[in-house]
Amino acid sequence: MVTLKRFSSNHSIYRNITLQLLVFFVLIYFIIQLLTATEFFSKETLAAIHNHSVKISSLLVFTLFFIFCYVINRINKWFINPLNKLNKVINESDNISNNKIIHAGDITSMFEYYCMMIRDIAEKDSKIILEASILTQEKQAVINQKQLASSLFNNSQDIIIIIDNNGVITRVNPSFCLLIGVKYENIIHQPLINFINTSAYKNIKASLSHELNNSHQWQGEFNIQHIMNKKDIPLYVRINKFIDTKNNNIQYSIIATDLTTIKEIDRLVHINQHDPLTELPNRIALTNRLKDELSIQRASHHKFAVLFIDLDNFKRINDNYGHQMGDRVLKITANKLRNSVKKTDMVARLAGDEFIAIINPATNHADVIQTCERILSILQQPIIIDKCHLMINASLGCYYAHPHKQQTIDEILSQADIAMYQAKMAGKGCIIECN
Repeated sequence: MVTLKRFSSNHSIYRNITLQLLVFFVLIYFIIQLLTATEFFSKETLAAIHNHSVKISSLLVFTLFFIFCYVINRINKWFINPLNKLNKVINESDNISNNKIIHAGDITSMFEYYCMMIRDIAEKDSKIILEASILTQEKQAVINQKQLASSLFNNSQDIIIIIDNNGVITRVNPSFCLLIGVKYENIIHQPLINFINTSAYKNIKASLSHELNNSHQWQGEFNIQHIMNKKDIPLYVRINKFIDTKNNNIQYSIIATDLTTIKEIDRLVHINQHDPLTELPNRIALTNRLKDELSIQRASHHKFAVLFIDLDNFKRINDNYGHQMGDRVLKITANKLRNSVKKTDMVARLAGDEFIAIINPATNHADVIQTCERILSILQQPIIIDKCHLMINASLGCYYAHPHKQQTIDEILSQADIAMYQAKMAGKGCIIECN
């Protein structure tokens, strides 16, 4: 039951409870008196109550005392004892807010403090939940970044290879495996040198080592071979050197682009715009160059010269020595013409033994004439093929495209052609300026 110690330690609580019970019992007494006054009970009942008043009073007192003790015991068990235990734990803790000691008898301040502590715990819980949510979001962001990087690595059309300081492949994407025709498991953890052309590597080894040691990067073109068909595959390679400052580990990242398609396009463009026999630009390339020259001329207002060159008596070489000999003469002539002008100028084969040279700019008339004379002088040098000494001459017509004349490409070529025919009519092997 309830001990004196418990009662004394919580007397304020019990005093309040006792007062409330007394008020309750007084209220019951007055209710009984009211019922008696209103003759709610019969005379026999009142007489019986009067005859046994001592017994009824004793029973009532005992019942009230039992109810009081039972209520106090329940309050102790359900509320006071748990609160006292909690109070003891809090008072013994080193982290009590403001080092405040809660007294057992001050139930109001105890509840206030517990409410304050619950609010603090709730705030801390909300902060912990918020921090956990932020950490979860950051972790998910890192996971997403890793997944994105992995997806880019595996799905990149470019070749990506990671090697260690010994040249051993530590990571490689499927593009490289597909390009050289080797399975992933046969590439990983293998030296990269096993899968590249060693002779091609020797050509760039010195430059590669120098650049990586000094600037930690290198880029350039490099050919590798398909493992099965041994076909050369042109690559544009970028290599970066990474040094881990913590443990001095060195890694190299290699990113390479397959140039096969680009090279093929360049080859087709070259074929489309170059003469297959002499490798000089053809009529298409000549037309494009003249378009560019006219476009530039409208902005810069400079003039350029168009030279129309026709070999004299070339038909006689074909008739006397055959077309194969004539083709060889055209190749040699093309090379001579290419070496007779500046690199910024252009020499094209128009058709047969007809050639066009574009001299730009042509601001100095003496320089243009000097170029024309150099062309004729070089072409007049004998050509020796299979011990045959062949003499070639040419007629040259020069036309100046002035900026104030609105001329088309065909008109310019036609005027240069007229000047060339005038040179032939003048006795061949000479130069005629149309304007």
